[in-house]
Amino acid sequence: MTLKELKDLCLKNNIKVDGDHITFNASTPNFQLTKNFKLHEFLTKNRKDTTTKINLKIILELQQLRTIFGSPIGISSSYRSPSYNKSVNGATASQHIYGNALDTYPINGDIKGWLSCVVKNKKQGGVGHYPTFVHIDTGATRFWKG
Repeated sequence: MTLKELKDLCLKNNIKVDGDHITFNASTPNFQLTKNFKLHEFLTKNRKDTTTKINLKIILELQQLRTIFGSPIGISSSYRSPSYNKSVNGATASQHIYGNALDTYPINGDIKGWLSCVVKNKKQGGVGHYPTFVHIDTGATRFWKG
């Protein structure tokens, strides 16, 4: 799927598209966004500021990585409002604030395999390795262990 195709799919489903980002919330109808992910899987975990803004490029990248990995992937964190990011002790310049980051984990529990897949196949952006999840983003290319 191309970025244009994903934008067109979102527009067809009445999702606000602004550049490469979409904006939606829990009341937005759920639908199949990519082969393996539904729209609502990308919802913010914040219960106070419920609007989610997410970069379509990170969605496409996650789908590509999931296809290579060959096993389901969960999302533990997506967009965070600045206040929510602060409440979860996120980095002050976190890519989550801009809708450019996802914290992901393998449903099958193979965190080492998932990390290996991401490191081997992600050519740009950030990768953060944590004990239970792998952070991916569209920011500057960098790697860290948290």
